[in-house]
Amino acid sequence: MVGPRRRNALFSLELHGKSAYSRVTCMPHLMERMVGSGLLWLALVSCILTQSSAVQQGYRNPAAASSYGLDLDCGADSCFDPCQNYTLLDEPFRSIENTERAQECDNNMSGWYRFVGEGGVRMPETCVPVYRCQTAAPMWLNGAHPAFGDGIVNRTACAHWSGNCCLWKTEVLVKACPGGYHVYWLEGTPQCNLRYCTDPSTVEDKCDKACRPEEECLAFNSTWSCFCRQNLNSSEAHSLQPQLDCGAREMKVKLDKCLLEGVGLGEEVIAYLRDPNCSSIIQTEERNWISLTSPVQAGACRNILERNQTHVIYKNTLSLVNDFIIRDTILNINFQCVYPLDMKVSLQAALQPLVSSLNLSVGGDGEFTVRMALFQDQNYTNPYEGVAVELSVESMLYVGAILEQGDTSRFNLVLRNCYATPTEDRTDPVKYFIIRNSCPNQRDSTIHVEENGRSSESRFSVQMFMFAGHYDLVFLHCEIHLCDSLHEQCQPSCSRSQVRSDVLAIDPARVLDLGPITRRGAQSPGVMNGTPGTAVPTGGSALQLTDEERRPKHKGACSRLHS
Repeated sequence: MVGPRRRNALFSLELHGKSAYSRVTCMPHLMERMVGSGLLWLALVSCILTQSSAVQQGYRNPAAASSYGLDLDCGADSCFDPCQNYTLLDEPFRSIENTERAQECDNNMSGWYRFVGEGGVRMPETCVPVYRCQTAAPMWLNGAHPAFGDGIVNRTACAHWSGNCCLWKTEVLVKACPGGYHVYWLEGTPQCNLRYCTDPSTVEDKCDKACRPEEECLAFNSTWSCFCRQNLNSSEAHSLQPQLDCGAREMKVKLDKCLLEGVGLGEEVIAYLRDPNCSSIIQTEERNWISLTSPVQAGACRNILERNQTHVIYKNTLSLVNDFIIRDTILNINFQCVYPLDMKVSLQAALQPLVSSLNLSVGGDGEFTVRMALFQDQNYTNPYEGVAVELSVESMLYVGAILEQGDTSRFNLVLRNCYATPTEDRTDPVKYFIIRNSCPNQRDSTIHVEENGRSSESRFSVQMFMFAGHYDLVFLHCEIHLCDSLHEQCQPSCSRSQVRSDVLAIDPARVLDLGPITRRGAQSPGVMNGTPGTAVPTGGSALQLTDEERRPKHKGACSRLHS
């Protein structure tokens, strides 16, 4: 008997999810199936599967089974192990406890079979009352089942009728397989209506968790667990239903390993995204699932990025092949994740944001990463990016900082001191303080601190300023503090006396730097963008600056400019 011929199947899958930093799992839903074709419509995006011919070993005449050894079934030209080549019979109605009167008959059966499911996994070894198993004369095994290692053995199957437990009989072959199950060579029945029955008491719940339909409970190294069923029919490919997990940093596609094996994508499967050089790492999940991830970042692995006023959408395609050279089976899955637009998501979506990063180690509490960026809007969702940002003197500058890595549920981000200088030197004696001692400079009415010390994000805005004299550039510096909300009062209480107090010593190891910010019309050099003390050309903009306490320090001392 030859297995299924070569088939081409087109699948359309909807694989999309939404996330607000909580992980959301989405699954496709079947909408329509076209009769007589391999086309399944689910919605939106497509999953294309092309599969080569899959020829299974045909059933052989078992008469010569012993000529090449007790473990193999041999025909005229080859031998095979029936434990690796059989037909599954998951038919609960074969149970000897089924008293429904029917006239089913197994006269057309021919080959190696394995019983599975709640009806029983082995034939009964004692006489079965008539009118069981949905037949008139139920058949049972007259003799004990072989043990593992006995090989293929001959047994007699009897049919009970007219008070005779073995009125009809036929020879069958039985083999005990490594997984703790048995397979049977069954060649029709002597008469009709006769049927091979199963004993439900042979169903043993040895696995800790119930196995899924595409799994079976088997013993391996004396441990029972759920394994993928062998010989899953490739026609079950329509059951492939990937799950999508939209995380804060990655998109994860989960696939049923057993069903993948059923369509020819087994242990040697290779996966890649839209960028063929961006190979996704296959990870093994629980319960015979595998997962593949794509970073949530603009440009990564050729992600397709779409953005509107409220959300960002990342799209990519996961391709699975069984071999890079001989691609007999190819599976393409288009997937997308939708994220509500906020400060963090907007930075991930920007290709070249004007941003500074700082890594901190807090003793006993792990590693932390803080990022600070310049934004164009009061929602802090449109960061400046590029190599030449120029702003007018009157423009508002929006500055946002976020604690990205670390225990954000416990630690809050506090901007302790933020100030501007005419040079990239954060110790420049000419400073204009925007935030001092965690409080806004009350001398400048354009400063507005939206958030500071309340969560993992801090935000403030200030009108553009610039240095008088020879200075067309401004550099921004912020000293940050990670506040333990379990033991500290993180949100500052800003009294006038506190605002006027002298600034405590600034810790340079906790300072984030951004700049230069360029006045419109001035020549714009490369910006300082990265870790403290590191200059990386990426962009520019402009500020209007006033002097600190109107105390000139050197040439070019600052004074308030009005347009």
